[in-house]
Amino acid sequence: MCPPDELASVFGTLHTDMQLSNILTGAVLACVSGVNAFTKVTAEQAWSAMNPGWNLGNTLDAVPDETSWGNPKADATLLDEIKASGYKSIRLPVTWTDHFATEAPDWTVNKTWMDRVEQVVDWSLDRQFWVVINVHHDSWQWADFTDTTDFDARMAKFEKLWVQIADRFKAKNERLIFESLNEPPGDDTEADAEVYNDMNQRFVNIVRGSGGFNKDRLLTLPGLKTNIADTVNWFKVPANASNYILHVHDYDPWGFVSTSWGQTFWGTASDKQTIEDTFISLQTKFAAPALIGEWGVTGKSIERGYAWNYFDFMVRTARKYNLTTQLWDNGFDHYDRVAHAWRDPVKQTILINAAKGVVNALPAYDQLSAVYIKANSTVTAVPIELTLNGNTILSVTNANGKTLKRGTEYTVSATGINVTASYLTTTALADKTTLGLKDTLTVRFNAGVNLPFDIRLYAAPTAATKSYTVDGSTDLSIPVNAGGSSLATVKALRRDGVYLKDDWTQWLGPLQQARINWGDFDVSGSNVVVYSALLQTIKASGQTVDLTLEYWPRTDAANNVTIAVTVQ
Repeated sequence: MCPPDELASVFGTLHTDMQLSNILTGAVLACVSGVNAFTKVTAEQAWSAMNPGWNLGNTLDAVPDETSWGNPKADATLLDEIKASGYKSIRLPVTWTDHFATEAPDWTVNKTWMDRVEQVVDWSLDRQFWVVINVHHDSWQWADFTDTTDFDARMAKFEKLWVQIADRFKAKNERLIFESLNEPPGDDTEADAEVYNDMNQRFVNIVRGSGGFNKDRLLTLPGLKTNIADTVNWFKVPANASNYILHVHDYDPWGFVSTSWGQTFWGTASDKQTIEDTFISLQTKFAAPALIGEWGVTGKSIERGYAWNYFDFMVRTARKYNLTTQLWDNGFDHYDRVAHAWRDPVKQTILINAAKGVVNALPAYDQLSAVYIKANSTVTAVPIELTLNGNTILSVTNANGKTLKRGTEYTVSATGINVTASYLTTTALADKTTLGLKDTLTVRFNAGVNLPFDIRLYAAPTAATKSYTVDGSTDLSIPVNAGGSSLATVKALRRDGVYLKDDWTQWLGPLQQARINWGDFDVSGSNVVVYSALLQTIKASGQTVDLTLEYWPRTDAANNVTIAVTVQ
């Protein structure tokens, strides 16, 4: 609210001048709306202030309503928690499809929904977040403008929607940013890209002409599919777009971030160069700040050690090339909105450190976040390989908080630590009858994140039933004793030796060939669930298919169990 003397001054001026245009002065907007006055900022200034960012995913963008995809309603407490975690910007994806009170020609947005969106925006601005709002899943529901069917009618709907959004939020301060459309769909062609260049121009025209602070508001503009290569090839800056920030998404490589096709690993020099080259191409073309509005890992079996390296590299390299990162979080991958805690606090700390420029020590390539020791094997010293990045090891503590003795319980080398056999046999593996997690050793450094490594005792997985004949009409649940480990991936081969699906994986390495995807299967408790859709694929093959369930560590070629499935 404005002080009484400021209100008197503002309204006194209006009374004297008798000028009430559709564009109120900044002072009136600030007073009436209860937000701070607008300060024009450049894209460069915003970029430096926004990093890192977080997405309130699968919430306001859920279909048909906010809680439809399993998340609780967003509240101010959640935003406080995200702010306290170190994030500076928040992307609020919004789907509008089911929230129109009228149809053509007005397409009036339901007031209750618009009020709800504004409530979350205001909570975010009040906490000093930079905030992005958009038109989200509408892109695949009705706003695919590469589909020429009823193009004019659907474009009119898009324009009517943005007229209302721009009008409702025109009084907000400079930390509110508009994004035209999430992941504009289409084929990788110049013709489809041009459709969205036109859409962006229409969007800019609406916002810049809507009054209030919108003539100077930051916009973030996507190219086709928000794909970096398509953006580099065909994105065109709309007239009168300034100020604007380019908007892209990066889920590369998709096989790793979604744990598809057995790609449970990442982090070679080549892996890193591929991502860096993508960022270089973006900056070579545009030489301007850009927003990576979505990125992250979404797979259910992401190995933490590889994920830690991926997070550190993505954020640190994006920062190097003037790219702001906003982590995609659907409520199930990263922040647990019910437990109010990060599912992997190490990954979270790595991200924040990387955004600040703090150097983290990390697992070396191929060093898992768990040390697996096979049951009934001779216990020997085990190495934990590290990339120190200039940091030094201070200490190692176990799950009980005990500090291990350097020299007798562990030793330090230039490449990490070695946990001695005497420590393992007398402490972590004193009980060799129970498989699974036996200890967690946390390596503490002089700077950056501290890294926890689990010690796990495992045996090969077993299944009481190894052959099933089903009709495929419902999902198949297969009870499996995981042997103290967890499922990594599944290999699917027909009895004639042909890959069940995705035969192009023959060109990949031996750990990926014939592997299928989470989504074809899942884990529920002690069961591996084979979904009905995959069973129908097996049925269509006309023969029995062997599903080899591969468990961690994948370096143990015998650490699997094969289930024969016939669908009649």
